[in-house]
Amino acid sequence: MTSKTKKIIILGHSGFIGSRLVRLLSESASYKIIGCSLPDVDLCNSSSATLLAPHFSPDSTIVLAAAIKRQFGDTLEAYQQNMAIVENVCRLLEAHPVKRIIYLSSAAVYGEETENTSISEQTPINPTSYYGIAKYTGERLLKKESAANQNTSLVCLRPSLIYGPGDQGRTYGPSGFCSAALEGTPITLWGDGKEMREFVFIDDICRVIERVITTEFEGELNVVSGTRYCFEDVITALKSRFPNLMVHSRQRSKPKANNAFDASKIKSLLPSDFRFTGLEEGLTRMLNQNHPSK
Repeated sequence: MTSKTKKIIILGHSGFIGSRLVRLLSESASYKIIGCSLPDVDLCNSSSATLLAPHFSPDSTIVLAAAIKRQFGDTLEAYQQNMAIVENVCRLLEAHPVKRIIYLSSAAVYGEETENTSISEQTPINPTSYYGIAKYTGERLLKKESAANQNTSLVCLRPSLIYGPGDQGRTYGPSGFCSAALEGTPITLWGDGKEMREFVFIDDICRVIERVITTEFEGELNVVSGTRYCFEDVITALKSRFPNLMVHSRQRSKPKANNAFDASKIKSLLPSDFRFTGLEEGLTRMLNQNHPSK
């Protein structure tokens, strides 16, 4: 490894975000990539996590993308597992400090049920799910650990709902709707589907992570484009390709809340020619890569 090569340790490198990030960074000779995922290392287990100690060094950057995703159940057990991952990483950092930590947090820290159409990094934190609570607690633990070593910088990325090729989560939104369209199964839409959200294409967040790796930025960053969509927009885009798409409506169990973001901070960090992927383009790329013949 030359003095100009950056050592990047991706925790969760076989997951949805991690695997896509490995692909992107591998295109450049500027990075030496070390990947860690199950079954080789279980970050929920403190003994297993210590296997990573030889890779943690003062010149390395950690990308913490490993997590128990919300689609596998927003439960207390999932919360405990997510906290175990961060706690074990913090124990490693105590003994083996690194240069930089990039933590994949979530916009869920602001609260999914909070009506706010101008969410910025200064918006009060109000998580309403175990997942959101775990992500914000993880931010605070890593901030405390990085502060203990003045040579360690921390970036907490807070992306909104991510979608794209390789997403096996079948979440309520672009990924789940695309899977249903490809399978010819009905999509269940809660209410009228007009609540506002941000959907971020997987390649966009990977490009943002690469940008963060190469800058001196520290702190919290909402990974958003500033363009709002609703779930009905996803249905409309899919119907242009699947005219017989079946959509069922179900009464909402909770009041509708619109969430949208102020993207001024991320736009100040990104190059002027950085372009976020639009929803229709993102859906087309996802469908073509997941099932080219459809």
